[in-house]
Amino acid sequence: MNAIRFRINQEIKFLYLKKQHLNQQLYYLHLEGAHQYNGMWQHVQKYTDEQISRLMDNLYQKLNKKLDVLTNQTNTKHNNNEKNSKFQSQVINLTNIKFTREQIQTLTLDPNYAIEEEPKQYINELIKETENAIRHLEPKIQNNYQYLATKQVKHITMTNRHSTLHKRYKYNINELKKTLQNNNLTIVKADKSKAIVIIDRNILIKKVDNFIQDNNIKQINKDPTNKYQRQIQQTIQRCNLLVDKQMSKYLTNIKRMAQNFIHKNTQR
Repeated sequence: MNAIRFRINQEIKFLYLKKQHLNQQLYYLHLEGAHQYNGMWQHVQKYTDEQISRLMDNLYQKLNKKLDVLTNQTNTKHNNNEKNSKFQSQVINLTNIKFTREQIQTLTLDPNYAIEEEPKQYINELIKETENAIRHLEPKIQNNYQYLATKQVKHITMTNRHSTLHKRYKYNINELKKTLQNNNLTIVKADKSKAIVIIDRNILIKKVDNFIQDNNIKQINKDPTNKYQRQIQQTIQRCNLLVDKQMSKYLTNIKRMAQNFIHKNTQR
């Protein structure tokens, strides 16, 4: 871990030195151009920037086309693998309630999946964050980055003008919540797989109660986690020859969280 951090820090320092050297060369070229062209230098610089921007746009368009082709090929292979796959479904419905295909697809999304917001909202935030970042750059190069950022924001605005995907996601989530609440259902993660299980709330509570009784689990008056944490920290501090002090912080303050339990017999 320390070796990786050291290498990354050295790489960052090298890139900063390289950037500083390039900026210095660019500065000298600007002085030389201003000296040769006198009052015409601003027009020459503007024309040069436009030519470079046009060239970069063409290169980025070619790269984007290549990325689109590769993405389509990857999606095609992924879809073919899904058709041929015989693995367990990601959503297991243990109830008699029927869910739409879109609702099932919504449940298959990762819990950390970020739902797309309305384009107007995130574009305004993007403009603010971009402008704030450009202000931290050197004044000499701010205009170039503002031009590129404006062009990119316009492209994003035109692309997402007719996008309604965020509305559909929110609608599916709201309908899913209503269905679960009206039928007293809940969603839990399967015990020994990554599947999502739809189960009646009362049945889940009964399963948990049976598990507690069958395994002679008793309720304690106080959570002993903090006590064990202190003992672990003290032990690690005494073992300074085995555990490096800088690495010891990664071994302490580990918070364990209980997950929803569901019996391994989840299929009918």
